[in-house]
Amino acid sequence: MKNNLIALLSFYLTGSMATPLFAAIEPVRIGLASNFSEPSSSSSNPYGDYFRSGVRLALLDSEARLTKRGLRVELQEFDYGTAQVRVLEAAKNAAASSVIGVLGYNFSSHALLAAPMHQQAKLPMLTPSASADRIGRMGSFIHVACFDNSFMGRTLAQVAKNRLHATRAAIVVAADCAYCQDLARAFEEEFRALGGSVPVRSEVLESDTDFSQTIAALKGNAYDVVLVPNQELNSARIISSILKAGIHKPFLGGDGWGNVGNEFFAVLGNQELQGFSVSHWHPDVSTPRSRRFVKDYTTRFKKRPNDTSVLAYDATLLLVEAILSAKDLSRQGLEAALNGIQHFEGVTGEYRFRKDEAPAKSLVLLAAQKKRFKVVETISPQGRKAVP
Repeated sequence: MKNNLIALLSFYLTGSMATPLFAAIEPVRIGLASNFSEPSSSSSNPYGDYFRSGVRLALLDSEARLTKRGLRVELQEFDYGTAQVRVLEAAKNAAASSVIGVLGYNFSSHALLAAPMHQQAKLPMLTPSASADRIGRMGSFIHVACFDNSFMGRTLAQVAKNRLHATRAAIVVAADCAYCQDLARAFEEEFRALGGSVPVRSEVLESDTDFSQTIAALKGNAYDVVLVPNQELNSARIISSILKAGIHKPFLGGDGWGNVGNEFFAVLGNQELQGFSVSHWHPDVSTPRSRRFVKDYTTRFKKRPNDTSVLAYDATLLLVEAILSAKDLSRQGLEAALNGIQHFEGVTGEYRFRKDEAPAKSLVLLAAQKKRFKVVETISPQGRKAVP
């Protein structure tokens, strides 16, 4: 079957530094695990192209350092489409392969399934974007390269309470989405701790298109904000249905809404959305590293990057750091090097790694304005700071 074929992608990267003829080039085999082949009902990134492109750009930017050490990264793709059971198949295939580490499992539900198999196989796994709190606690070989749901949930609850002055929140959450449930729980715990209440909690499925029961529950209760902590397309469909029903409240969402919002606002059409979301990064962030990344990515791939591509880029650079510092290029050697990294600077900001937890790092608060998401401010784990 096509989906069972493994594509071996060797990056023979060219640049200003030529490899001496006498230098031995040692291949370093790294796996990419993602949905590369099937349209998704919950995300506007159906084929993994943003993920793959972010990885590729990071390897191109790391060419000189790798070449100097006589190293070349070879990528082996493990495609699991949209089926949860195939995530396990991909993890099993990765464990049986010659790769010494795997980048991927972009959603929390995928990472949670794959992590136990990676830990058992002692195969380092680095997820660039899965934010479930418990992923980092699933073993020493499991690594997270983004903030976690607790930080997102606490931030959104504080936005609801302090910025929107809400005292009651409704939650519409996908029951079959680990990320969604995790984020809803983190929000509710913090919102209640701040003195708020949650009179409505409606559960849907990611594949649902009929939200009449949710709308009935919303119309039968009083609340100030609506949290929709689901993936992009599912969230947009829910919000569109709620707006069409004449319910106009501020909406809140996590990084699952995406940071650019092209697909999100395409679903909403001409409906006006008031609300806030959080993300890892936005193309309008004006730090020198961010501006250079946007320029280089757009030039090479003829499209603007999104949060998937920038997280893949940062995670790949982090993995390159581990490869270059590893005492031996084995699974155990890469694992030791990854565990030895305490601090890292990426396009999305500063990473401070913690044992058994996601790294402490900032997030970006976005506001829905004129059919796009606009940067409001960045928020660090220690508190707010000015927009860069």
